[in-house]
Amino acid sequence: MRKKRRRSGENGSYWISYSDMMAGMLFTFALILFMAIYQLVDLQQKKTIELETKEAQLSTQQSILLDQEAQLQDKEALLAATTLMLQEQQQELDENRTALTAAQQSLSLQQSKIEEQAALLAAQQTEIDKLIGLRSRIIEELRDELRGAGLDAVVDRNTGAIAFTGAVLFDTNQNTLKDSGKSLLNAFIPVYIRTLMSEENEDYVGEIIIEGHTDTSGTYLHNLALSQERALAVAQYCFGPEMTALSSQEKKMLESILTANGRSFADPVYMPDGRTVDMESSRRVVFKFRMKDAEMIDQMSEILEGQRGD
Repeated sequence: MRKKRRRSGENGSYWISYSDMMAGMLFTFALILFMAIYQLVDLQQKKTIELETKEAQLSTQQSILLDQEAQLQDKEALLAATTLMLQEQQQELDENRTALTAAQQSLSLQQSKIEEQAALLAAQQTEIDKLIGLRSRIIEELRDELRGAGLDAVVDRNTGAIAFTGAVLFDTNQNTLKDSGKSLLNAFIPVYIRTLMSEENEDYVGEIIIEGHTDTSGTYLHNLALSQERALAVAQYCFGPEMTALSSQEKKMLESILTANGRSFADPVYMPDGRTVDMESSRRVVFKFRMKDAEMIDQMSEILEGQRGD
């Protein structure tokens, strides 16, 4: 009986110990499970916080990125506008270059024309100077030859005109040459003609002119007829048989360049006061010569003088 009771008590203790051990193990397991859950929850919270932090950072970065994208778009728009402006400026520059090239070509062409005109004017000026120099030389030759022949004739230094008063050649209001006039012409004409028509001068003298002039008394038409008749009388005498000092060949040559005309009282001679007409000096016959292309020379001289003045 005692043995059965002892075994029964031992079995009870065993189960109690086993139960305690299982309870301890269960507690330990529960504690481990709790710790595991706690750590898991803590880890989850940390991960959540970390995730939220990263999401916040990501959101911030996305915001920054959006701002940067907006700035980039603005810069791209500015770049596009700048590029368009540069293209427009380049196009304008190209147009300006084209216009400048055309202007330079036009200027170069104008410069070439100016240089050509300058060269032409220089050549014309040289020719005019030559002809003017020739006229001056011929005038000096006339002065020397007339002086050498003992003729008291005044030669205008600028034009070469030589005037003889009407009293020597004609009676008052007459158109017939006086003997004194014939003698004067016999001495004057050969010297005058041979000087102008010398081999040295004949290529440059284009015309010899005999002009008749009257004083201012009487009508213009009467004096015009008288002046023309006197000029014609002198010309006729030059070609007539009494002009023995000229050869037939010289007279023939004279026919091609001699003209005679009357001026009436269109060009009177004045006294030194510049107002009173010198009636005696106004009644005159004037011998003139004109260089070939004289009108062109005079016009060109005026043009060149005007250019120099500018």
